[in-house]
Amino acid sequence: MHRRDFIFGSSAAVAALSSGVLSGCTTTPSQAKVFSKYSQVQPIGSPIAPIQSSLDRVTRSIVGLRPFRKPGPRLEASSIGNKYLVHNYGHGGGGVSLSWGVAEIAAGLIRQQGSGEVGILGSGVIGLSTALELQRSGLNVTIYAKDFPPYTTSNIAGAMWHPVTLFEKDQVSPQTMHMLHLAAQIAFKRFITYANDTRYGVTWIRQHGLSNKPMDSSNPYIGGDALYPGLVRNQSNQNAMFGMPYYDAYYTLMIDPDIYLRALVNDFRSAGGKMVEQSFESPEDIANLPQSSIVNCMGLGAGKVFNDESIIPARGQLSFLLPQSNIDYGYAMMHPNHGLLYSFPRKAGILIGGSVGKGDWNLGVDESEVKRMVKGHAMLASLANS
Repeated sequence: MHRRDFIFGSSAAVAALSSGVLSGCTTTPSQAKVFSKYSQVQPIGSPIAPIQSSLDRVTRSIVGLRPFRKPGPRLEASSIGNKYLVHNYGHGGGGVSLSWGVAEIAAGLIRQQGSGEVGILGSGVIGLSTALELQRSGLNVTIYAKDFPPYTTSNIAGAMWHPVTLFEKDQVSPQTMHMLHLAAQIAFKRFITYANDTRYGVTWIRQHGLSNKPMDSSNPYIGGDALYPGLVRNQSNQNAMFGMPYYDAYYTLMIDPDIYLRALVNDFRSAGGKMVEQSFESPEDIANLPQSSIVNCMGLGAGKVFNDESIIPARGQLSFLLPQSNIDYGYAMMHPNHGLLYSFPRKAGILIGGSVGKGDWNLGVDESEVKRMVKGHAMLASLANS
C-alpha cells in the first residue's frame, strides 16, 4: 500500500478534504473575543510585558535533534518478513503538533489488519500517541524503545502547536501535503480537549509571527487557517512590535513536553500497556518481535534500521529563563541582525530559541548560541511597547 492509496482511500480523509476545511478561512473578531474569554489570555492586540532576558536568568540550556525528511514525514504501510509494518516517523519540528493526527491515521492502517497484538517502536510523542490510539481500539500494545520519557527527543521540543520544519517545499508531494493537512486537523481537535488541564500541561497563548518585510499569505497554514483562532495574516504593524513592521497573529496551544509526556505514559500504563527497553540495529531485530503488527515511530533511529538516507537531524537548541507570570504570548521571527529568534511561555520558565541546524548531529550546548539568543531576546524586550 502506498501513501497515495491510504490518503485517498480513507473515508475520513475524503470527508475532510471535500468539506472545505482547507479553504483558509479565519475566525471573526467576535469569535476571537469569545476565544479570549475561554483561553484566559489577552486579546491579540493587547500590550505585552517585556521578557527579562539576561544570562543570570538562564536556568538551563538543552539540545535536541529533530527527525527531518526533505520529502516530509513518512506515513505508509509496508511489511517486514511476515509482519505488517506501518512507518510513522520523520516529523521534523511538527512531531508534537501532529502527534494525534498521524497516530489516528497509523492506527487506522493497523486496525485494517485486525491484529490484537501490536508493537510500537519508539516512546516519543508519536509512539505514545499511536500506542494510546490503538489501546482505545481494544488492542494490546507494547512499546519498545532504548529511552523513555523524560529522556526522549520529544522532551526537548519547543512544542507550541503549529506544525513547522516539516519538509522542503521543492521536494514534498501533493499526497504528503494532503496527509499533513488532515493530520493537523485531527490533532488540533484532540489537543483542545487537554487545554488548561494541569495534568497535561497544555495551555492557550497568543502567538505572533513577525517580519521586517511583507509576509506571503497566499497559502494556508498546515491544516487550514481555520485551525488558528483569531488569525490575522500579513498585517501592517502600526505599533511596530519589536521593531517589525509586519505580523501574523493567532491563538494557539502551548504544550509542556515534560508534563504532557509524563501524563501520556501514565495513561498508557494505566490501561495495561507494556514498555520494554530494547534497541534495534537491523530489520531482523524487528522481525523477531512476538507481535504480528508493528508501528515504526523511531524518528532518527529509523534511518539506520531501515536504510532511509533521507532522514537527517535538524538540530535545535533552547534555553530557559526564570518564569514570569505576566507573559501570555509567544513570538517568532528572523531578525536581520540577530538571526532566528522565538520565545514561548511555560509554567516552569520562559523558553527562548532560535536554531535549526539541518544535518548537525552535535548534542553539545553551544555557549555562543546561548549568548546570541539571550542578547537577541533582550534587544527585542527593550522594544516592547516602545
